[in-house]
Amino acid sequence: MNKIKIFLLLFLVLSLSGCSIKRITINATGSFMEDVVTAFFEEEDIDFAKEAVPANLKLLDGLIKGSNYENDDLLLKGCKLYGMYAMGFLEDMDTDKKKEKENLKKASYFYKKAKDYGMKILTKNNDFKNVLDKDFSEFEKMMIAFNKKDVEALFWTAFAWGSFINLNKNSVEAVSDLPKVRTMMARVLELDNKYFYGLPHLFMIVYYSMPKMFGGDLEKAKQEYEKVKQISGGKFILADFFTAKFYTVQKQDKKLFDELLLNIEKTPDDIIPEKLFTKIAKKKAEILKIKLSDAF
Repeated sequence: MNKIKIFLLLFLVLSLSGCSIKRITINATGSFMEDVVTAFFEEEDIDFAKEAVPANLKLLDGLIKGSNYENDDLLLKGCKLYGMYAMGFLEDMDTDKKKEKENLKKASYFYKKAKDYGMKILTKNNDFKNVLDKDFSEFEKMMIAFNKKDVEALFWTAFAWGSFINLNKNSVEAVSDLPKVRTMMARVLELDNKYFYGLPHLFMIVYYSMPKMFGGDLEKAKQEYEKVKQISGGKFILADFFTAKFYTVQKQDKKLFDELLLNIEKTPDDIIPEKLFTKIAKKKAEILKIKLSDAF
């Protein structure tokens, strides 16, 4: 009888600890993923990075699901990597119109997935969750509830959400969310406008380069570009690409368009440790030059 009791007690302990062991394993693997993200950003071979990242994304999906969507670090990595995959390897990376259309459809899907992961983090803040479906004025006032520790989640969620909207401008439902995204990014700028070489300002370059009916203001777009240049010391040339693609075309400034693309071409690949951003900017600039040769 004593042996049976001991066996039952041991079985109970193992059963109860099963979830804890699983959680510990997931958390340990999740911390390792931080190095994976860093190595991904530092990769300079675009083709290699593009081929390598899907396996890591599926690993992240499994870890996130295994954590029951509770691990914020994993959710943030998923948000960041899916958003970067869509922007870096799918948008503006092909001159063939049929292939480009297919890529944009995929990019839209991955931006939404990135946004959904980010929202799982942000909606843990009940104040944010409660105003999502309320008047915009209440949503705007609520932003003060986020502080500096929320910058990464706010930025990458807004980045993915805004990028999704940009690819779905024919959807009234998608475009109606643009003021919310703009407000989230404004809060990021208030908290840390220098985040990742001034990356939040890059988002605003695109926003202010839109038609006036969507909130565009070309003078402000140019100012945002100058801010990125100042913060990064002119090293973050992805800003040059987005300024060329959106601002100069809207402004019809062919001279600046050519200057920006030339600057991208001349910039050393290793000007920042995160070489992938530089290499992506160079590849996109090459394609942009071909696609927009007749845009002016």
